[in-house]
Amino acid sequence: MRAQDLASEVPHDTLIKYGVYDGDRLPPSFHAGRRALLLDSMASHSVAVLFATPEKTRSNDITYEYHQDPDFYYLTGCWEPGSALVLSKDGIALANGQTVHEMLFVRDRNPAAETWTGYRLGPQGALSALHVASAYSIDSLPDLLTRILPNTQILYYNPHYGKPRELIRDTLLLSDTEARAIVHNNFPNLSILTTLHQLLARFRAVKTPEELRLMRKAISISNEAHNAVIRDARPGWYEYQIQAEAEDIFTKNGAEYTAYPCIVGSGPNSTILHYETNRRKTESGDFIEMDMGAEYHGYSADVTRSFPINGTFTPEQRKIYEIVLAAQDSGIKACVTGAPFRAAHFAAVKVITDGLLKLGIIYDSADYRRYFMHGTSHYLGLDVHDAGLYGPLEPGNVLTVEPGIYIPAGSPCDPKWWNIGCRIEDDILVTAHGPENLSSNSPRTIAALERLLSESRLQLHTKK
Repeated sequence: MRAQDLASEVPHDTLIKYGVYDGDRLPPSFHAGRRALLLDSMASHSVAVLFATPEKTRSNDITYEYHQDPDFYYLTGCWEPGSALVLSKDGIALANGQTVHEMLFVRDRNPAAETWTGYRLGPQGALSALHVASAYSIDSLPDLLTRILPNTQILYYNPHYGKPRELIRDTLLLSDTEARAIVHNNFPNLSILTTLHQLLARFRAVKTPEELRLMRKAISISNEAHNAVIRDARPGWYEYQIQAEAEDIFTKNGAEYTAYPCIVGSGPNSTILHYETNRRKTESGDFIEMDMGAEYHGYSADVTRSFPINGTFTPEQRKIYEIVLAAQDSGIKACVTGAPFRAAHFAAVKVITDGLLKLGIIYDSADYRRYFMHGTSHYLGLDVHDAGLYGPLEPGNVLTVEPGIYIPAGSPCDPKWWNIGCRIEDDILVTAHGPENLSSNSPRTIAALERLLSESRLQLHTKK
């Protein structure tokens, strides 16, 4: 199947009319196909209701930059808050005699509000830009639910974002016990299932060509950022300067967000798994562990590289790095069709345990957990920790392989190992022919790292 984009299905003028300037987004046919898959998996006499993420206040009248609920975006392509999707297995009869299985509800156009905050789709825009079967004002959602729920036996619902009181006037306040009682009293034959996310996880775990196109873009941008930092960073840089260079490259290449807060740990901070403060000034001899990924059109990258900021591995840093790299190599090789999801983890654990024993950092194999305390893999996609069933691997799965060793000061081992934190993380596509490392354009081996480190420092010396 050819990986299409939005511009191939929606006229350019239509996209611009609604403030859409990126023609390489997922096409309406992708989202329509996802809705069809979900409808096929729903039970008879069932309805699914999904809500967009509400806007969130950061402080006073300032909101956080908006990010759509991944499940909602996956099914609709709609990027606006104040929206909802209703899917009916058996169909909903409209006043004109037509029967539809999908109805998208969005905010009405509001020229005064749009002057301040930008274009809205409105129902007509949803039809034109998103190609949904039917679209209506969000204000009409309560009446629709009141009409169709008495004849519905099963309701699938996504309760992740609290109480949508302002949308449906207590009709579907399903996020607490009282709400369920209200629904039960009004619709005694209705069974409420909050398993919608699990249904979608089966589909979201297997990436389509359209999705992989966006993931490759996000990962390529992230590789470029990592390479620039390895080339440019010097002792005396603050951790936030490393973060700033990476995020500058993300933005210049069209990424809308970071996939997660950038982790830049130097020296002692490299041993903190999710260190996000990024305020320390680096020193010569520091080992840097940087975990940074771009998000492009909703799809995340997740890449970690570790390196000595002065360009030279100490003997201890080199030995730890070699163990982590061997563990990652072993984990990547385990990412084959049919293997258990945790096969990469078990492979990495064995290498790390043997390596720590050999170096005398541990004396009991069970103690590896002191220095490698996290899992090796998670799914990657619309979320950095993406939806999936964690069953046997199948073609189209994208997962991380990210073993690490973290030895903070005061650990029960020779102090020469203290303050070395090393993680190497890549994004792996499972195929019928074996694993593909999507993030291989950033150096992983010591030889490749040293080439990049030495070349940049040679250029700096030549300029002087």
